[in-house]
Amino acid sequence: MIFKQINNEKKILFILFIIFVITELLDHFLDQILGISIIHSILQLFLFLILFLVVARIYLGYYRKGIKKLIPEELRRILEIIKESEVKGVIINLKSIRKVLEITKPTLKKRIDQLVYLNYISFEKKGNNKYIKITTLGNSFLK
Repeated sequence: MIFKQINNEKKILFILFIIFVITELLDHFLDQILGISIIHSILQLFLFLILFLVVARIYLGYYRKGIKKLIPEELRRILEIIKESEVKGVIINLKSIRKVLEITKPTLKKRIDQLVYLNYISFEKKGNNKYIKITTLGNSFLK
C-alpha cells in the first residue's frame, strides 16, 4: 500500500489532515442543524495542539541531524569524553582530555573554545582548578 512507503511523521500529518476535514464537516453539519459551534472550537484547539507537537518533533529531528553534521568529529569526541567522565563520576580537566586525545595544548584550547561558544560545555572552578562540565545542550546533542 501507499501508506507503508511514507514515514511516521507524514502519516501523522495525513491523519491530522483527515481529522481536520472531518471536523470541518461535523462543524458545518452541527452549525446548520443545531446551531452548535463550540465543538468545532474544542476540536480545532485539540487538533492544533497535536499538529504543533508533531511539527516540533519533526523540526527537532531535522535540527539535530543538521547540527550533528555541522559539528566536527573532534568536537564530538571531546563531548563524549566529558560525558563518559561525568557518568563515571570523575571530574575532568583540560590536561586529562589532552592526554586521552594526544593533542597539543593550543589545539585543545581552540576546540574547547568552540564548545564553550556553542554552550555545550562550561567550566566549574573548585579551588585553584577549573573542571569541565557538559551542559544540558551538550547532553541533548549527544543523544
